[in-house]
Amino acid sequence: MAANNAVLNRLEQKGAEADQVIEYLKQQVALLKEKAILQASLREEKKLRVENAKLKKEIEGLKQELIQAEIRNGASFSDDVPQPTAVASSPGSKDQIKGEDEEKKKKEKAEKKGEKKEKKQQPAAGSSDAKSVDVSHLDLRVGCIITAKKHPDADTLYVEEVDVGEASPRTVVSGLVKHVPLEQMQNRMAILLCNLKPAKMRGVISQAMVMCASSPEKVEILAPPPGAVPGDRITFEGFPGDPEKELNPKKKIWEQIQPDLRTNDQCVATYKGVPFEVKGKGVCRAETMANSGIK
Repeated sequence: MAANNAVLNRLEQKGAEADQVIEYLKQQVALLKEKAILQASLREEKKLRVENAKLKKEIEGLKQELIQAEIRNGASFSDDVPQPTAVASSPGSKDQIKGEDEEKKKKEKAEKKGEKKEKKQQPAAGSSDAKSVDVSHLDLRVGCIITAKKHPDADTLYVEEVDVGEASPRTVVSGLVKHVPLEQMQNRMAILLCNLKPAKMRGVISQAMVMCASSPEKVEILAPPPGAVPGDRITFEGFPGDPEKELNPKKKIWEQIQPDLRTNDQCVATYKGVPFEVKGKGVCRAETMANSGIK
């Protein structure tokens, strides 16, 4: 029994020594790896230094070639001088010609810069001649809300089918639930902005926008004049022109025009004081909201 214990003790001792040796070897391996990485870095650094020196030498050579080329170009101008021999023999003539050459290059650069500035200014000048941003960009039409129902996924939105004088009705999503009862949305005449880019609102694509007089407390749908029919164009005296097919969101056209849309003190919808009008039929108005924004 004592002999067995002695053997076990020796084995445990040998095992502990073996662990120490393994740990030592691991440390040595790690040191060797670090040393190898360091040597590789030094070799790479040395290689880069050699390459940099070569590049510097090449750059110096190119500089000398450029200087010689400039001197040759300067000498070619001396052909027009009445006494070429005197020019060639004069020590300061080359410097003078070089200076004139540099002056000419500077002048050419200045002219090129001037041309670039003119080219940049030309589009700006052209843009002033182009159609200015005003209400004529908007495709505003009379429409009839045929049906309206609550949005399946949004408590504050209606989904409407609206006749705007086209072959089929447009789907329109409006945030009017808190302002207009559902029964008042059925078979109702309204004004629609028809050339906004279609947008998905809680999963439903909206293809137009119902125009309303609006304040933080109240919203009223704008009404067309009696006798107006779906598809009738809203026009503005003094702002002729055809609307764009679709407003480019990046140009922010609607955002520029909207602040100038208001009802006047008689509840008539206006742009910069000019009424929303259906030619031969009358003006558009809010029911009760005077001097309010329109959106």
